[in-house]
Amino acid sequence: MISFFRRIFSSKLGLFLTLCFVGLIAIAFATADVSSSGTFGGVTGTGTAAKVGDSKLTTAELSQSVNNAFRGEQRENTGLDLKTYINGGGFDNVLERLINSFAIADFGTKYGMTAGKRLVDGEIANISAFQGADGQFSEENFRRAMQQQGINETQLRDDFTRNLLADQLLTAAGFGAAVPQKLVVPYASLLLESREGQIATIPSVAFIKNEKPAKAAVEAFYAKNASRYTIPERRTIRYALFEKSRFNDKIKPTEKEIAGYYKLNKARYSASETRNLTQVIVPTEAAAKALVDKINAGTSIDQAARSVGLSAAEVGSVNKADFINSASQAVANAAFTAPEGAIAGPAQSALGWHIVKVKEIKQIPGRTLDQVRTEIVNELTRSKIEEAMADLTIRLEDEFADGASLDDIVKAEQLKVEATPPLLANGQNPDDQNYKPIPEMQRILPVAFAVDEDSDPQVVEIIPGQQYAAIDVSEITEAAPPPLAKIEQLVTRDYMLDQGAKKAKAVADKIAKAVSSGTSLSKAVADAGVKLPRPERISSTRAELAQQSQQGQVPAPISLMFSMAQGTAKALAAPRDQGWFVVVLDKLNRGDATKRDDLLQATQTQFKQVIGNEYTSQFVNAMKADVGVERNEKALTALKNQLLGGN
Repeated sequence: MISFFRRIFSSKLGLFLTLCFVGLIAIAFATADVSSSGTFGGVTGTGTAAKVGDSKLTTAELSQSVNNAFRGEQRENTGLDLKTYINGGGFDNVLERLINSFAIADFGTKYGMTAGKRLVDGEIANISAFQGADGQFSEENFRRAMQQQGINETQLRDDFTRNLLADQLLTAAGFGAAVPQKLVVPYASLLLESREGQIATIPSVAFIKNEKPAKAAVEAFYAKNASRYTIPERRTIRYALFEKSRFNDKIKPTEKEIAGYYKLNKARYSASETRNLTQVIVPTEAAAKALVDKINAGTSIDQAARSVGLSAAEVGSVNKADFINSASQAVANAAFTAPEGAIAGPAQSALGWHIVKVKEIKQIPGRTLDQVRTEIVNELTRSKIEEAMADLTIRLEDEFADGASLDDIVKAEQLKVEATPPLLANGQNPDDQNYKPIPEMQRILPVAFAVDEDSDPQVVEIIPGQQYAAIDVSEITEAAPPPLAKIEQLVTRDYMLDQGAKKAKAVADKIAKAVSSGTSLSKAVADAGVKLPRPERISSTRAELAQQSQQGQVPAPISLMFSMAQGTAKALAAPRDQGWFVVVLDKLNRGDATKRDDLLQATQTQFKQVIGNEYTSQFVNAMKADVGVERNEKALTALKNQLLGGN
């Protein structure tokens, strides 16, 4: 609700709510190869970054995680480079999250907790990338996706096992956290607090002279502030799109295949019978017989079931084979020998004793090969085209792995190759603001920006089972500022603003000092010796501040006003050397939430989350202490240096 809460949530949730997914992210991209030596082993694919209980976090896994997390951040912030990400704590954060994940899983295993194969299978099957066009798990898509990412099934399953164990352990850690009312009231009252003040703006342009600055001064400014103008890494991508429709006129089933399909599925086309059934299942034979007697005496099956606290279930139209699978052979025999409208049973299955009412019998006549030829041709054509498409993508991947180039594939498969201009990770072209990438580039870019410069071409799935792209990164332009001559006008403007901002700061400090000594803000601005905008009056509440903060729209002077003492004045820099502000807090009106039950309840709920998160954090620390964590500092330092050097 207020920024205080939001900061707390961010710091705690960042520790463990994401750790359950870091491992899965870590193995999503190819392993970075680095080398060094240490007591745990070298900084290579088999080196150990940390020992967590009986498990080892390899430097390869850590390198994968850091690179993948960086790429994710870079898609949101295209100006980010790997060096800035690591120096900003990215490396250490990923390391800590991985250690937490390993520790939780090792702790759970140590004390007898498991995540069974069926549970892991269910999690894997729910991933959309592994599903076919029918929404069901596709073994073919599963293998292809893992092959494209260069991971194996064991890695994937180990990661899901850790995640599932973490879910089981962490869910209960913060459950039932209690918050005393004396702690809630002061913070709830903060939301009702309001403040009134004034803002004076001292713009940099008020101090800029209307003359061109010296070239040497602009060059020195550019050299000192080159990072402000750095263009992030760009990549030129060559690609060739191909679709399933390329096989439409090339693949037709033969007469032999049509006849064979009809013979193989003869049961589907033979005469059959379906029955619309309703059933009740009771635990004992005696209870079932008593229920049958009641129905035969004139009570409906629904009423009879309700009389003993049960309900009749609609089975619907079903054939005998399907009913055997859902019930038993004995139950199906009874249901499919009884006449329409009759009660069948009781008959037993593993669930209990079934009483079945036959509501309707429908006879379905058999169909000849000629009658179903079109249906079979369509089915076989669809299946053969899907198989051909899958074979093509796998063949291309194998040929790329064996050294084939994109040009080789384009020529052999008669595809059309296209090339992009140098693009940022988000698809923008910094040299052409009007450039719009093709829609397919949304799926191509993450892969293109994940591969190394000398990586093999890749096959990227655009629409599952429908459309693909063979891609190659032909050129990587490292992050660097453009030549000064190309942006001299922009740099000159920024230099002049920088010089004006320095003078604006001196005036802002002078005004703030005068106000703190008792001078009114209006008089201090008038006495500044330069023509400035008139001060503005401002007022706001913490509730409004919290709402604006959630939307990312809090003006910096307003935020500063809520961290000041009444009767004080402070100077604040405007962004991008635009000038300075002088903020004055005239009046602070404290809030009282003692009679606001709704606000107290909402604040208490949020505090429970905060305290629950703290319990969870301490539980994670206790698990790490229990299983033991030993870091290979030498390997970690070498890996961090390797990643920094690689940028």
